Amino acid sequence: MEEFISGKKMISVVNIPPSKSYAQRAILAAALSENTTTMQSVGRSADVIALIEVAKKLGATVESNQNELIITGFTHPVEHSLKVGESGLGMRLVTAISAVLDGDFTISGEGSLKNRPMDEFAKILPQLGVTYEQNKANGHFKLFGNAHPAKIEMDGGLSSQYLSGFLMALPLLKGDSHIFVHNLKSKPYIDITLDVMKAFNVTVENKHFSHFSIIGNQSYKIDQVYKVEVDYSSASIWMVYGAIHKGILIQGLNPESVQGDKKMLDALKAAEVNFSWTADGLQIQASEICSFEFDATECPDLFPALVVLAAAAKGISEITGANRLLHKESNRAKVLQGEFKKLGLEIEVLDDSMKIHGTGQLNGGTVRSHNDHRIAMAGAVAAYLTNLGITIEESESVEKSYPEFWLNF
Repeated sequence: MEEFISGKKMISVVNIPPSKSYAQRAILAAALSENTTTMQSVGRSADVIALIEVAKKLGATVESNQNELIITGFTHPVEHSLKVGESGLGMRLVTAISAVLDGDFTISGEGSLKNRPMDEFAKILPQLGVTYEQNKANGHFKLFGNAHPAKIEMDGGLSSQYLSGFLMALPLLKGDSHIFVHNLKSKPYIDITLDVMKAFNVTVENKHFSHFSIIGNQSYKIDQVYKVEVDYSSASIWMVYGAIHKGILIQGLNPESVQGDKKMLDALKAAEVNFSWTADGLQIQASEICSFEFDATECPDLFPALVVLAAAAKGISEITGANRLLHKESNRAKVLQGEFKKLGLEIEVLDDSMKIHGTGQLNGGTVRSHNDHRIAMAGAVAAYLTNLGITIEESESVEKSYPEFWLNF
């Protein structure tokens, strides 16, 4: 599919979808719960739908009621073949949780997920006494046997999602466990995991993000409605839109959120964008963008929005953390460099650093998303820096996180 964005339409108010990072974790917590959970504002992104189907296959009962999901947890797994779609988070969470459940499991992904590395499981699962087979061509894992309580080590440098998975899984074992983590990146995503677990009355002792002590024999349970937070990752591109065009009111964001992509507000400050919190939401004001420096190591999903923000400045902006982009839905560093070159923007990628040579404007043209939802959204807002607009190819990729995105235009 293609979408053409002229860069002319005025968008003054926008509602942001729920955080799929929160939603996926909460769906699994509810499926593991010993009672019934009412969830609000779950969203209909492809990744969330995939995890709902996993919950059903495990034996949880899932009912929809307007804007609510009512999930009754399972007692024993019903099916042992689980499909997570293209969700990297889903693959890592579901694989870890399957390791502590009864029976052997096959967990499979599709599309771009087949090319994303899952090699850390080869180091973690044997420490828990679980044997496995990995078929990279078909994008699936087979797990044999059940995990036992243990002291395990893992590398958090490539992705924090492995840690999130085992943090959620190990409290279900009969005995206590310990996780020792080296080189952990994306710590805010661990905060999200611990926040969801706490809401479901499962606790972990976090010792400086390097040692996690986990008491066994805990149960997921919640005695109140669980409402999923609005997503800062999706909001980031609208923050840029407001700054480069005529301002925008972004509704629903939690000013006290632990989401890592809330750091987009720090990037706005660095670029001298004017914004304020009001009773109605986050008000972004049209601003004269300045070149800036920003470390996105802990929030790599912000890179596409940051590139558009930097393109709107006159001068060289530098964003560090580019090494975190190699294994997203696309190789985002390479894709951003190549696709924005078509629009007249020079981007240098030097090891872990990205330098954007902004001029304050872009050429019209065509951007291919490479099936990456965040590239598609960045291309749409980049159209407001052009006179002729931009056509986004593979525009359907936004279904992964923000199915309603194109309705705003």
